[in-house]
Amino acid sequence: MTRIALIKVGALGDVVRTTVAPPGLQQVYNDLELIWITGRDALPLVQYAPAVSSAVTIEDSADSYWRSLQYDWVICLDDDEPSCALASKLRTLRLSGGYKIGNELAYTSDLELWFGMGLLRSQKLGGLARANELKRANRRTHGEILYKCLGLPLPVPRPYVNVSSEARQKAANWLIEKHLDHPLVALNTGAGSRWRYKSWSESQTAELARAISEQLTASVLIVGGSAEAARNRRIEALASLPAVVAASTNLDLIGFGALLEQCDVVVSSDSLAVHLSNALRKQTIVFFGPTSAAEIDLYDFGEKIVTPLECRGCYLKDCELHPHCMDSITVTRMLQATARALSRVSAVTAGPTADGL
Repeated sequence: MTRIALIKVGALGDVVRTTVAPPGLQQVYNDLELIWITGRDALPLVQYAPAVSSAVTIEDSADSYWRSLQYDWVICLDDDEPSCALASKLRTLRLSGGYKIGNELAYTSDLELWFGMGLLRSQKLGGLARANELKRANRRTHGEILYKCLGLPLPVPRPYVNVSSEARQKAANWLIEKHLDHPLVALNTGAGSRWRYKSWSESQTAELARAISEQLTASVLIVGGSAEAARNRRIEALASLPAVVAASTNLDLIGFGALLEQCDVVVSSDSLAVHLSNALRKQTIVFFGPTSAAEIDLYDFGEKIVTPLECRGCYLKDCELHPHCMDSITVTRMLQATARALSRVSAVTAGPTADGL
C-alpha cells in the first residue's frame, strides 16, 4: 500500500480543480491510500471524489488518527502557514510542495513550476513581481502544471463534484416555482471582495441578461455567493424582466452546484462557478482580465473571453485605468459567445439528423 496525504485547503475553486490529481495518482499507484486534508467548508467538494480514500479537515483535533500515520508521500498544494506547518509535521518519506522551516515558508523544487508563480517565491528570485510575470507568460493549464510537477501521466481528467439526488431535485423544484424554462443561462459575474477586478459590472450584466432573454429567448439566472446577494438583486432589478431571476446566495456548495447543473450555459468570472461548471460538463463562458486565461481548461465545453487590454493578466488587485480590463469586455462579445454556446447545446440535444442515421 502507498499512503499519500494531499493537503489542499483553499480556495474553494482551487479545491475543485485539484480533484484532477487523485485519479492521476491512482494510475501510478495501484495500491493507493489517499487521504485528502482540506478545510471544513471544502469537505463536501472532495469527500466523494474518485480515488480519495478518506477526506479529513485541517481543523480536526490534535489526536485525529491521520495526524499520527506514517506517509509515503505528503503533497502540500497550499502556500499558507497552517497548511505548510502541517506538511512539515506529518511523518513522511517524501515531501512535495509547501512546508515550514523555522519561521519561514518555502516549497520543494519539484513543484517550482507552480509555486514559483505564487506568493512563496523568494525575494532573491524576484518575489511576487517575478511570480506574476511568470504567471502572465504561462501557457499551461493548472492541471498540466500539476501533472508535470507530480510526474503523473496525461491526459488530465475533468474535475469532479458530486451532486446528490436530493440537491438536484431541490434545484429543479425551485426553477419550476420561479417559472424559469429552458434554455437557461446562469450569469455569475461577481468575484467576491478579494479580486474585485475579476467582476463584470452590474450594468453590463443586466444588459446582457436582457439581451439573452429578449434576443436569444432564454431564461437567465443571476447566481453568486453570499457576498453578491445585494449585487445580484440590483442586477435583477436593472434587467426588470420576468425571465431574469436572482437565485438565493445562501446555498451550500452542493446546492450551488445543483443549481448550475440545471442550467444549459454558465457565464462566469474566473471563480468557483467555472470549476463547478467544468465538473458538471456545462457549456461555460468564462471572462478574464487580471488573471490567467491559460490556466483554465474548459475541456472543449466552452469559450474564453479575454480583455483586449495589453496589460491583461497583471494580477493587480487595484487599477487606475479607465476603462479597466473588465469594462473593456463588451456586452456584444458576451452575447455572441452565449449564443454560440446555446447553439452547441441545441446541437447536442437534437442529436443526429435523419440524413445522418
